[in-house]
Amino acid sequence: TGAELIACNKTKNLVPASILKLFVTAAALDKFGREHMFRTRVYLDGPVSNGTLNGSVYIRGGGDPSFGSGLIKGAPAMQDEFGKWAEALKQAGVGEIRGSVTADDALFEGPQLPGSWAWEDIGNYYAAQPTALAVNDNLYRLYLKPGAKDGDPAAVLRTEPAMAGLEFKNLMLTGAKGSGDNGYISNAPGQYLATLRGTVPAGPAEFAIKGSIPDPALFLAKEFAAYLELRGIKVNGGPVKMITEKDYGPLKFVAETEGAPLKEIVFTTNKRSFNFYAETLLRHLALAAGRPGSADSGLEALREFIASNGAVVSELRLADASGLSRLNSVQAGDFSAFLARVSREKYFPAFSDSLVFPGDPEATGHIKKMGVKTKLEKSLRIKSGSLKGVRGYAGYLKTKKGRTLAFTSIINNYSASGAEVDALHEKVLLELVEKY
Repeated sequence: TGAELIACNKTKNLVPASILKLFVTAAALDKFGREHMFRTRVYLDGPVSNGTLNGSVYIRGGGDPSFGSGLIKGAPAMQDEFGKWAEALKQAGVGEIRGSVTADDALFEGPQLPGSWAWEDIGNYYAAQPTALAVNDNLYRLYLKPGAKDGDPAAVLRTEPAMAGLEFKNLMLTGAKGSGDNGYISNAPGQYLATLRGTVPAGPAEFAIKGSIPDPALFLAKEFAAYLELRGIKVNGGPVKMITEKDYGPLKFVAETEGAPLKEIVFTTNKRSFNFYAETLLRHLALAAGRPGSADSGLEALREFIASNGAVVSELRLADASGLSRLNSVQAGDFSAFLARVSREKYFPAFSDSLVFPGDPEATGHIKKMGVKTKLEKSLRIKSGSLKGVRGYAGYLKTKKGRTLAFTSIINNYSASGAEVDALHEKVLLELVEKY
């Protein structure tokens, strides 16, 4: 009904963390529809004569975050798509490329990352840059060999996939057994010297942490050029990345790859709280509104969408779409009003499916444990967010009386442990199930 049942500090401006992703995922479903696919296209620039392309191959990025993804259901596998592209080149008579494999990364523009993201986050997988040409979730795995005991240096073993040219200044140490991943990779987009710091746990023979690929579009061009060589198509020029718009009218279109349906991207964005997907969707909102494909233009479009869906935006501060920035601030009352409005939209089933339920095997982090073996197992759909000193919870709850409640709770600067804050919210949600 949209009627307010309970409120406490509902107009206080608070840092929301990753519950902010609910805005951009709802907006994307509303704008594009659940089955929408982002596309990657391949073109030939130049004539083919006696088996030689007198020009270059262009891979035109359409902003598909699912290309080569290991997380999104239905995502196109990189090697499979390379095979299709190579076959398309052969069908066009290409046995040699006089020019280069060129990655067109021009669709998005402006700063690659928000200026308000913490430096310690930049270079890690959860701060991967959104790109028009993405691959492998724009991340790589770095394998380290922990030392024998706490405080020993940890040695770099390899990256998967191999990151040609990427070097490490290794300050990584070994932590206590069972201490988990406390390692950080620090480098800016396009920077091929990364600093390693923090700890990885003693015990395992090797331990992997995840970093963001420095230049995903250029990496994709390199990988496809190498693949073509293996398939017997010689590439004379080195791989190139392009960030200026190109007129594709005169070029020959030879292949297209459809990404995973948007519903699957949204599903993984919220279930796994994946920042890279949220920031990519933000730029698509800008383009769909007829604006430049930048974060700032996307935030303008997102703000307009939020205002049109039940929230007062005069106090709303948006610095990104993923919630990683501490400059974001929302009011819990407006957030819940937005969720109530969304529950009446035709895209709501796909939106609701992307939220976490107790024991959810698709979810990551602390939230999947909330409500396990309680009445919440059949009644709770939730998105959580966490930064140091920040916990956010938002979603929907079915009560004993058959009502569906939209709720939001945000805590900043708490002194309790994260587990204690989770337990408190589980208790509150159980009370709501019984009372309403």
